[in-house]
Amino acid sequence: MTAQIVAAWAAQNGFNLLDSWKYRRSDDVRTITIEIKKRSVVLIDERPGLRPRLVSTLFKDLFFGSPTGKLERFLLDC
Repeated sequence: MTAQIVAAWAAQNGFNLLDSWKYRRSDDVRTITIEIKKRSVVLIDERPGLRPRLVSTLFKDLFFGSPTGKLERFLLDC
């Protein structure tokens, strides 16, 4: 259930499906990749000239409370 929520959120927020459970969105400033794992989600933030930043969280931590609000905060923290 939680993986489907993340996938739906990614699709609604302009992320393109790359392959099973992997989404990516790019603009002039950065590329964000979301990888959905069995029990967690990994966010990779790539910016030109900088090392990629990796952030991960378990679904149980991400969905305690409002699912979409926590997911948006998770993405903004990157």
